[in-house]
Amino acid sequence: MGIKKSAVFFVMMVMLAGCGSGVDQNKPLDIIRQEIEGMSVSQLQSKAQAYANVLVSKKAELEKIHQALNGLSPAQLLGEETKRIRENLNKVGTDVKALTERYNLYVAKFKELGGNLSKIKI
Repeated sequence: MGIKKSAVFFVMMVMLAGCGSGVDQNKPLDIIRQEIEGMSVSQLQSKAQAYANVLVSKKAELEKIHQALNGLSPAQLLGEETKRIRENLNKVGTDVKALTERYNLYVAKFKELGGNLSKIKI
């Protein structure tokens, strides 16, 4: 499987995994802030862990993208493939930023309610 196909497959798998867990990187932060106010420690732990799981997957995806870039010859670095890889890298970076912001909201409330942070570490 080529790099592009592997990346698309991996993104689809992460998206499918995220769907079942309620992970939504596009959910407005204000809505999440409202929702967490009524959540129990166990609900917060579950949500934070779901985000942590997706973030771990994204980290693995970033590592694969970096390996793909590092494996290119100097001549290839100027080509279209590099452009596609860098665009993918930027997209995954944007996803990680959005997921991390949401994860941190759940973690902060979890900590505030006395939850054990070692249970939801990335």
